[in-house]
Amino acid sequence: MSDTRNTVPTEGDLQTAIDALKKSRPELGVARVYAVLRADNPTWQLSEKRVRKYMASMGLIQSDPAPAAIDESVPKSSLAPGDFVQTIGKKQVEVRYIDGTKGKGVFACKDFGRGVNVFEETPFAWYPRWDTVSRSYHTNSDDECQLCARSVERGRSGSLSLMRPARCSHCTAWYCSNLCKKEADARFHTLECSKHNPHYAQLAQKCRDWDWGAPMGAARAIERMLMEFEHSLERGKLAWQSIKAFATVHADVMDKKRKGASWFMFEQDYEHKWTTTFELMKAALYPPPSECGLAQFDRIPKKILNEMFSYNEWLALIGKYSLNDQNGGFYLLQSCFNHNCDPNCVVTHPNDGKYRAIIQTLRPIKASEEMTITYVNPRDNLAARQSALREWYMFECSCDRCRKESEA
Repeated sequence: MSDTRNTVPTEGDLQTAIDALKKSRPELGVARVYAVLRADNPTWQLSEKRVRKYMASMGLIQSDPAPAAIDESVPKSSLAPGDFVQTIGKKQVEVRYIDGTKGKGVFACKDFGRGVNVFEETPFAWYPRWDTVSRSYHTNSDDECQLCARSVERGRSGSLSLMRPARCSHCTAWYCSNLCKKEADARFHTLECSKHNPHYAQLAQKCRDWDWGAPMGAARAIERMLMEFEHSLERGKLAWQSIKAFATVHADVMDKKRKGASWFMFEQDYEHKWTTTFELMKAALYPPPSECGLAQFDRIPKKILNEMFSYNEWLALIGKYSLNDQNGGFYLLQSCFNHNCDPNCVVTHPNDGKYRAIIQTLRPIKASEEMTITYVNPRDNLAARQSALREWYMFECSCDRCRKESEA
């Protein structure tokens, strides 16, 4: 049995932890560093005064930020491993790095006409938005498919439908078809089954009580990575690199910018929700109960595992979900599309559960032309579009349409 008593970290342990944290998050001040250390090391007996003293002695406290400091509220992204994206795009499109402002973008590999379905994509990880499912979704899984959220129709004698409902043999989770059940088992349900992992239901219930889906999307991303490591070390590393490539702004940075001068009124409540969901997620998945049957968890590289289950990465995942959420999904290729208020493509969904996304052209597109979608309602006026983009996506649009409307 492991020793869970409080321990006083050595100077060496404290130095290593703070140095690593400041290297990855240089913008963090004393209070945030202290909060992350406590969340990542719950058995440490540590005071904020000691953290401040160490950071001051090492010159890590700056009263005036450097004028050229990096703006952490600007989304950062990178190119994902080609294997996943090329498989999705089927050589119809390619992802290119554009510049430090726009990051990456999607470009046509050939000419497309109007109204063409360029590709259909299954999300890397997905959790439905609460406003698209019933109040009992996940916590009482009788009526909606736990993969795609379509209605589950049981007991229809004489039905010619090919959608035959299936149920988990251990818990109450239902699926609209056996295909959905198999996909869910391979991606997340093995880790979520309430009989094998009762801790996970506590996370789902807490998020439902708060009407906050981002932690569930973040948890699903972690589950997908763990299941990929079950297949092979190579697939697990590809999944890890893929989730790291999504546009990222940490949740604390994002919410602080959104709230502006009123942030002090919300900070304590938000911190409570971040830390609470972090602890519930770790209780469920770090490590998963032996009943879940994972055989490769202990073989995941220690560096990846430590980062995956750190508080800093939890804030990053929640931020990623908020930025990249497409009707609840982390889509590897769709998330690479840049915004334009006059887009040449649109995202549609092939079923009522919003699971899976289709990219369709709105007008003819030439080979090598960038393909864009809109992140906001294109029918809104300039002020409404810019406001929504600043609040939810952390940037101001300067597309041709916006320039023309601002000059009119």
